[in-house]
Amino acid sequence: MDKFADRVKRLFIRPAGGIGIIFLLTFIAYSNIFRNQFILDDHDYIENWPLIRDWRNFPQFFWGYVPPAGQEGVFSPLKTLLHAVNYHLFGLNPSGYHVAGLFNYFVTVYFIYRISFYLIKEYRIAFITTLLFALHPVHAEYVASMTGSVDAAGITFLFVAFFFYIRSHGLSSGLNKKRYIVAVLFAFLAMFTHELTLSLPFLLLWYDFCFLREKSSRKGIAGRVMPFFIIGAVYILLKFLVLKSITRGHYLYDSFELTMLVIVKALMKYVYICFLPIVLTHNHVIADGIFSFDQDDFDRYAVLSQSWLDGQVLMALLLLGSIFYIAVRKWEQEPLVTFCLGWFFISLLPVLNIVPSGVYFAERYLFVGTFTFCLLLAYYINKLRRSNRLGLARISVFMIMALVVFDIVRIRTRNQELRDDVSLFESAVRANPQSALMHNDLGIVYAKHGKPQQALASFRQALAIRPDDPVIYFSMAQTYIQLDDKKKAADALEQAIILNPRYAEAHYNLAGLCIFAGQKDKGIEHFQKALSLSREQGNEQEARKWDKAFREFFRIPIPD
Repeated sequence: MDKFADRVKRLFIRPAGGIGIIFLLTFIAYSNIFRNQFILDDHDYIENWPLIRDWRNFPQFFWGYVPPAGQEGVFSPLKTLLHAVNYHLFGLNPSGYHVAGLFNYFVTVYFIYRISFYLIKEYRIAFITTLLFALHPVHAEYVASMTGSVDAAGITFLFVAFFFYIRSHGLSSGLNKKRYIVAVLFAFLAMFTHELTLSLPFLLLWYDFCFLREKSSRKGIAGRVMPFFIIGAVYILLKFLVLKSITRGHYLYDSFELTMLVIVKALMKYVYICFLPIVLTHNHVIADGIFSFDQDDFDRYAVLSQSWLDGQVLMALLLLGSIFYIAVRKWEQEPLVTFCLGWFFISLLPVLNIVPSGVYFAERYLFVGTFTFCLLLAYYINKLRRSNRLGLARISVFMIMALVVFDIVRIRTRNQELRDDVSLFESAVRANPQSALMHNDLGIVYAKHGKPQQALASFRQALAIRPDDPVIYFSMAQTYIQLDDKKKAADALEQAIILNPRYAEAHYNLAGLCIFAGQKDKGIEHFQKALSLSREQGNEQEARKWDKAFREFFRIPIPD
């Protein structure tokens, strides 16, 4: 019996056996994704993006780039290339995308194992780290969604670049140029695939600071890291030249301070969700009335009344200060601890809204940071196992088993939540019932899937939260049209226009309803107002489409 147990232990800690077991458990966790359909950004990037459907558009992936509708401000040339490759391989068959995404995740997991072992030189810790990383539930949004898995390719490139960088100058013979060049190449691939990887140069600098202790080793750090910073700068410059901006939004109520107060709270939530990934959603509650994205959905008073003396802000600052204190104290004797704590927060630099993005929290942004979270957890679990007390060693084994079981169950349930738009937004509403936006989006999805009565119920819940939101009335009007109740649809659109007289789409839809109701003059008035507003708002192309469609459909004389 003892010999058998010994063999099992050896199987787990040996590289091939350990990685094989991790791959098997990961596959079990994600084996239910193959029925998942296109959701969220998949519609924009895969189903409805003409750019990726014709290889003659290839030059526009880099120059003359036009993001998908609804994704303004995004510039990821290699992400576009990967989408084009996937589209030409799999078309609109989700299964192919899932196979490619899962394969990419396995590559990431493999390099996590290699990096972990290189850093700590102990197979058991490398195994535990990789196991916890591979099964961390916050990764599900990347792995289980098609667009997410393409973004995750950028993260894979980041870890490959990091691996070859640390291997390039860990030798007594000096810098290994071949490995260094590979690191630079994959850094380029990473940063031009996913903006989250712009943290890579800072992560490399942090590694050198933590582990290269001798003066002779530290010579040349600036020169070694500089090419990675140059790649990042080139990406930012190219994005500016192509899109004329490097932002995707603006500060909350144009206030950097208010934005940073939200980010401080978000940082505490990032730490919390690493330990307790129970509530997972694409729109979290950061604080009462403040959510992951969309400023219009926030409680204005909750945002404006923030201060540095808020209880939640003080608690977050205390937590962050404690982590900083531990990192400083451990730097001399246990640099691995310092490295892990610093890596976690540095990895979040591109999404802290220093350059405003409009997204203040997203569990998927933890993909890079969970590496050192899991490494640190494995390091201390192994310390527990090594203690002289037999009971503590058994507790460490039980902890790992319990985490594995919990993580697999949570990943599988999260995969089900990500199965289609209906299940996704139903879970989002459960996770964030305060959000009028989530209720409104769920209503739109219900209507799209032929559930108009459920859609109307969801819109009413949204209006109970935000009765002055014209977008909700607009969405409700669409559903009334679906039910062929033109009177209620017109009433809803008129209410939307009362709340926002410059709502071009509402004027346009109301114009058609007025014509159907025999109110020709009123319909033409709203039609002309819609075109005027659309042009004023910079949507000349949309105005032309509206003009052509309206005239061709109704075939009535309309003065220019």
